[in-house]
Amino acid sequence: MRFKDKHIIITGAGTGIGRGIAHLLADEGGRVVIANRNRENGERVAGEIKEKGGTALYIQTDVSQDKDIACLIQQATDAFGPVDVAVSNAAISESASSALELGMEEWDRVFAVNARGSFAFCRACGQNMVDCGTHGSIVTVATLMARSGKGMSGAYAPSKAAVIMFTKTLAKSLAPMGIRVNCVSPGVVATDIYNRVEDEMMMERGTFADWLVEESVKNGQLLIPRAGTAEEIAAAVAFLASDAASYITAQNLSVDGGMDWCW
Repeated sequence: MRFKDKHIIITGAGTGIGRGIAHLLADEGGRVVIANRNRENGERVAGEIKEKGGTALYIQTDVSQDKDIACLIQQATDAFGPVDVAVSNAAISESASSALELGMEEWDRVFAVNARGSFAFCRACGQNMVDCGTHGSIVTVATLMARSGKGMSGAYAPSKAAVIMFTKTLAKSLAPMGIRVNCVSPGVVATDIYNRVEDEMMMERGTFADWLVEESVKNGQLLIPRAGTAEEIAAAVAFLASDAASYITAQNLSVDGGMDWCW
């Protein structure tokens, strides 16, 4: 029960890794706010947590909209009090993954959510912690691709590289107030983020992760020869958000089966 009675906000918690984070932190006693653009998915995850006896609230949020972030913080704090833990997980990918094919509107759309939206959310939560005197924790979610722009990563990888760097700068700004800021970079995890890549490569849905693992093992680029799970990424987020990581800040933790070592 590392998060007993802690107020936790998680963006993009309606599916995949965000859903896994929400369930784990709620299972450990957290009062979890599911901030998600898709209402159906967000309400479903909140319902799942409540059915298990946990505490959860869904708030519809588009992190690319400043007014949505302001409303999120207001509604969340009205319900659960000051923010203790913030997890910035919401992200989208581009429709054309080649940098040469990517239009500027698409670049701006991806950066508006992944980089600008994440920064705006983290800064708003950090400001709430400062205002309330909370020695909280902020965790961002990037990607292995942010450290190596390999393959098809026109806007997604650069936007996540920005996440890693602003995590470090925000950690420096908030350290004097006792607030820690860290990042988790997942490797291959089967989520909806691969849907656009599968469409572009004319692959069946849900097959890209397995193909990528197979190719990575074949090329000696993956030390643990399988895809990761949302639960394994959630465990890393929970560790960094908890008091067990009280002497850790401004770090990027790769949870990727050793692929980062090879890249």
